[in-house]
Amino acid sequence: MESNMPFIVGSYVRIKEQGVIGKVVRLHRSRVVIAINQLLLYLPFKAIEKVDRLPRSPIQKKITKPINFEGGKSSNGQDTTLDLHGLNTAQALLALDKFIDHSLLLGHHQLKIIHGQGGGILRSAVRNYLQDHGLVRKVIVQSPIYHMAGITIVEL
Repeated sequence: MESNMPFIVGSYVRIKEQGVIGKVVRLHRSRVVIAINQLLLYLPFKAIEKVDRLPRSPIQKKITKPINFEGGKSSNGQDTTLDLHGLNTAQALLALDKFIDHSLLLGHHQLKIIHGQGGGILRSAVRNYLQDHGLVRKVIVQSPIYHMAGITIVEL
């Protein structure tokens, strides 16, 4: 690592290709560890750039497809379904975390997360994330109503 490297532990950086902003938690000789919520990324120094000013939120995401909250409605008319189709894993986990926080504030107790079947990469990432999330009481992977592998039910 060069001594004039502008990155220090605790500073915020942007991933050049994605525009995502994270916090530097560890420096290695040729790589940096960046935290985005509970997600840790190991990246080469050339893949990131220093952020001079912290934006309103420490997490910025660039999503090419709008997040679709359609489907189930709660008793107060608010959406309780999150459709993650078209998002990569990092984008999906950021959207999921925001959706859980928003749903909890609205008083929802059960959410439906649509991640699709595909190769199972997004499904596994979503389910693993939910298992470790502090606000999630229960993750239902098989339900008599939603028996498809592309949906996960969450109880808050």
